[in-house]
Amino acid sequence: MLKNKNVLVAAIIWLCLINGNSAFGKNVGVVLSKNHDAQSVVPQSKNAVANFEQGTNLYKQGDFKGAEAAFRKAIELEPNFAQAYIALANTLDDQGKPQEAIAHYKKAISLDAKNPGAYFNLGLTLARLNQLEPAIAQYKQAISLDANYADAHYNLGNALYAQGKLTEAVTEYTAAIRLKPNYAPTYTRLGNALYDQGELAEAITQYKKSISFDPKYADAHYYLGNALYAQGKPTEAIAEYTAAIRLDPKNPAGYNALGNTLYAQGKLEEAIAHYQKALSFDPNYADAHYNLASAFYAQGKLTEAIAGYSEAIRLDPKHAQAYTGLGNAMDDQGKPQEAIAHYKKAISLVPNDAFTYYNLGITLGREQQLEEAIVNLKKARELFQAEENKEMVEQVDLLIQKMNIRTN
Repeated sequence: MLKNKNVLVAAIIWLCLINGNSAFGKNVGVVLSKNHDAQSVVPQSKNAVANFEQGTNLYKQGDFKGAEAAFRKAIELEPNFAQAYIALANTLDDQGKPQEAIAHYKKAISLDAKNPGAYFNLGLTLARLNQLEPAIAQYKQAISLDANYADAHYNLGNALYAQGKLTEAVTEYTAAIRLKPNYAPTYTRLGNALYDQGELAEAITQYKKSISFDPKYADAHYYLGNALYAQGKPTEAIAEYTAAIRLDPKNPAGYNALGNTLYAQGKLEEAIAHYQKALSFDPNYADAHYNLASAFYAQGKLTEAIAGYSEAIRLDPKHAQAYTGLGNAMDDQGKPQEAIAHYKKAISLVPNDAFTYYNLGITLGREQQLEEAIVNLKKARELFQAEENKEMVEQVDLLIQKMNIRTN
């Protein structure tokens, strides 16, 4: 009987979440002469300004400890030096001290409440701590003070995207593009939001715009490959994945995605080689372990498949697809009770996967647990019906009919 064909995981979000909040980076271009309101304190001490400028140069050189010392000296000489607090917070954040950084951003805001850069940088730090709602509030405050703050619109879009608020994210990315039209990553992030809304053609347009501004932007090639693959254009997708790998040869996502495309073409050995390449760069890449296991399963290499699925689960205990795959492999090894347990675990994690109910129903039926088998097959039928998968609805109806005969 037909089993679930293990669905490969492309992880389109993967790159976006890693790179999403870092593209524009901190606002380090603090202008000492800019007076945001009448109460802003302009540094009076030349020595404080000199230390601040020294710290800025050291920060740009990557000497964060030296920069920290210089900014602290500037603050010592000029305790109300708001820009120095922002700069000090930047150095602390880059040294892995986000809580100290947050305190200094807030101090800067207390001294100069009209400085949009302080709110923006505070938002970046909060976003990296996954405190998205507070980060969004800071980005919005920065924009309220400077409506043309492209970086704030962009990062607000990232935070909204991470929350699944795609329409709002599109609005912010569009604003960022209007204000900074030559910045390639914004088009890519906009493409991702459109992709997730099912707007494949428009997403592809945005990815291509991104590449037109920066042909060496690996992320844009990667995501364009995903969109082309989703459109059923594997040859074009392979070209984009290959470009992404050439431009960023140590990023495992490109190898994983290229492996999926080759898998779909039946080129299992080539797919396996690319999954293994992905894992050589990131041994903890759960989806690549899962995909590699699925390729081994397709080759009938059950021992290797079980090892891969088990590793995916170890790395990501909520990886429902890996439990389903492991259930399939265990069932094929003649271990139905273990298979049943894994199918049920998958269902507990993702309760709307039709094929998992279907596979569970088949295994239960083979074990003569007919009443429970029929319950699961009926659930599978309901889900297949919602997906308009007529072939599987008919297949389930036939199985239920046969089981009902056996129970009577």
